[in-house]
Parts: sequence; structure tokens; C-alpha cells
Amino acid sequence: MHLLTGIVGALLALFVARALAFALPLRLRPLLDPALHFRPPSGLPDQSNWTTWSSFPSDHAALFFALGLGVWHVSRKGGIALLLYILLFICLPRLYVGIHYPSDILAGAILAYWAVALLGARKINEIWTKPLFLLLERSPGFFYAMFFLLTFQIATLFWDIRTLLSSFGLSV
Repeated sequence: MHLLTGIVGALLALFVARALAFALPLRLRPLLDPALHFRPPSGLPDQSNWTTWSSFPSDHAALFFALGLGVWHVSRKGGIALLLYILLFICLPRLYVGIHYPSDILAGAILAYWAVALLGARKINEIWTKPLFLLLERSPGFFYAMFFLLTFQIATLFWDIRTLLSSFGLSV
């Protein structure tokens, strides 16, 4: 139940992070802000596709911290280890190469906490899990196939979906 809350919370946090990035004024990434005189590390790939993407809030932080919080609800030690991994190997490199400001990462983490806490609240949890468990009971093959596709998209950071949408001129 908690892992499922983490996964669905990650989707909610990611959706809200992307919606905020579109709705709020554009915040240039540190490596693109000429006022900062930021010198990115050598070997960083082309950053031209980031010129129209706001850095606030970090959708990576929102997605991965929500997943980590789901694990934390199941195993405190495992969750702490995963959250530290997310901080050290996902978020800090994004700061180092100038993709995000610390406040972007913090906002993403707060969104993750909010999403997992909201979906984990007893009354709300009963509302959204009931149809999922009913689907699992009635059609386990379909449920697990869809769950596999969802987790695959999370693992690939929705690359297929983003590529498909960009072919229609949409940037997500």
C-alpha cells in the first residue's frame, strides 16, 4: 500500500511540478543565466533545449523524493538510504552542473512530501486505492501490464511519452 502511495504520489508530484513550471514565470537555469557567470563542467551536453524550460521546481526531485518517501513508509532504514542516494546521486549533480538552484530541489522535495502525505491520508487513500484494487482483483493481467508500463516510464523518465508529445510540437 505504501509503495503504491509512493508511486502514485510521484506521479502527482511530477504533474504538479510540471504545471508549476509552466504556470510560474520562467526561471533560467543557473548554467544559462549570464548574470551568474556560471562555468559548467566540461563535457556537459548541449543545453539549448533547456532555454524554454523553467528550473523551478525540480521535477526530478519531486519524482524521486516521492518514490523514496514511499519506501521510507515501508522501511525506515531502506527509505533513509534511498533518500540519501537521491540527494547525493540525483539532486546534487543537478546542482553541480547548473541545471537547478538549491531552492528548485527543495521545492521539488516539498511537493513530493505533500503528494505522498495527501495520498496517504486515510480517507483519500481509500478513495483512490479502491478502484485500483478492484481492477487488480478483476483483471490481474491487465493491472500488472499497465503497472509495468507505468514503472517503465518512470524508470526512463517518460522518454517515450515526451518524444511522442514533442513530435506534436509540445514541450513537456
